[in-house]
This record gives sequence, C-alpha cells and structure tokens, in this order.
Amino acid sequence: MDIGIACAFESRQAGSLREAIRAAALAAEDEGFASWWGLGDREVAQTASHDATMGLYCVARATRRIRLGLAGDVLAARAAAVRAKQLASLDWFAGGRLELGVDLDAPPADLLEPGADVADPVGRSLDRLAAMEALWTQRRAAVSSPTVSFSGAIANPKPVGERRLTVHLRHPGAPVLRRVLETRGRIEAWAAWRLAPAALDAALAELRDASGAEPGPVRRTWFVDAHLVPTSRAVAADAGIDELVAVFDRIPEPVALAEVAG
Repeated sequence: MDIGIACAFESRQAGSLREAIRAAALAAEDEGFASWWGLGDREVAQTASHDATMGLYCVARATRRIRLGLAGDVLAARAAAVRAKQLASLDWFAGGRLELGVDLDAPPADLLEPGADVADPVGRSLDRLAAMEALWTQRRAAVSSPTVSFSGAIANPKPVGERRLTVHLRHPGAPVLRRVLETRGRIEAWAAWRLAPAALDAALAELRDASGAEPGPVRRTWFVDAHLVPTSRAVAADAGIDELVAVFDRIPEPVALAEVAG
C-alpha cells in the first residue's frame, strides 16, 4: 500500500512559503512518499489557503518522482477550457506526474459566480470533464454537450503523451457512480475524503454495488488526518485501499513527514 500526503498551502514556518514547500517536497521524496496532493476546491475555499495548483508547481520543481494530485476539483464551477489549460501546463511542467480528483457534489455558493444556477452538478461536471479531455487528446478538439460545445479548438500544451489524466472520483454515492459509468464507460480511480472507517466501508460497498469492481480494477485512495495514519494502516489494508494519504492543515515540516513515514 502506498502512502501519500495532502496539505493546505499555508505555512507557520520561518522563511518564505516557497522555501517551506521546497523543504517539505524534498523530504517527502526522500522519505518515499508516493504522492503529494493539493486540497480540493471546497477545502481551499473553506480555509482560504493558497491556490493548490500553484503550490503543486513548487512541489514539481523540487521533485522528480512523486506523483502530484488535486484532491477535489469542483468542475461544475470551473470553466472547462481554462482548467484544461491550467492542468495540462502543470502536467507538462511536472513531466507527466499529475492526477485529478473530481468532486461531483453541488458547488458551494462561494465558488459560483453571482446568479449562477447549477441544477445538475453531476451532468455539468461530466460535460466539463469531457471537454477537458477532448482538449488534452485531440489536435483540433470538438465536443457537443448540454453545457459545453466547441469545434476546431487548438489547445497547447497538452498533458505529457497527449493523454487523459487519471481521474479519481471523490466517493459519490452509487447512483452517481452508475451515471458516471453510463457516461464515461469507466471508473479508473476512486477516493474517500476523510471518512471514518465505518463510512469508508459503506462507501466501498456502494462502489462495488455500482461497478462490481473488486480491489485492483479501480484504484482506491483514502485521505485521513495525518495523526490518524498509524491507526488507519491496518483498516486500509483490510479494506483493499491502494493508497493512504495523510492530510495536513498546513505544509508539513520534514520531522512530521518522517513520523508519518515511519
């Protein structure tokens, strides 16, 4: 089972934010962490922390191996073309290490433009994801959906290999999972955000009910508060979790990373 970290891009350390990120990123790679995740849109809005995408640029610059991820893009509140460009640029800069967590729940009001009405956040999110993937993989991209339509669009840079980023669905319920399967034809990865063990079991049961997937076909990630990692390892292993991610409320100091890794 892999171990990763996630954090808000805030620091209580002496020196600049960039220096704190660099020191933590170097330590994370030295300690053998598999991934580093920026918080999702919902958490960034709640904590008023620095932009997760920009923070990951600093992590990418300091590292060579560790995977990078966004823990929960609220695509229903995003402009597809702008977000596609932002993520493709980060992936290109990081040498193809970026993965994307998608939050399909209704956007909070503070992420929406005044007067915006998102009656169907799941449909809107999937439309935007399809548009982003078209821009990443097609030389002259075209897409037509209820909320996004364009043709002949040229978008550069593209993700490394002109590929679709791995998409981690943030533990939606069984009806939403079935809708994703109907729309996309696949679920490649799934993530549980700070669920208690009992809630994790229930969410995994919904995943099995919706897709029939056993551990292996769908990559499963569980985010837990950093101090819960020691007691969560056995639970994660028993549940078939592929990666356990320690969540920090700020950029962790190297000593804190060593404790989690140990």
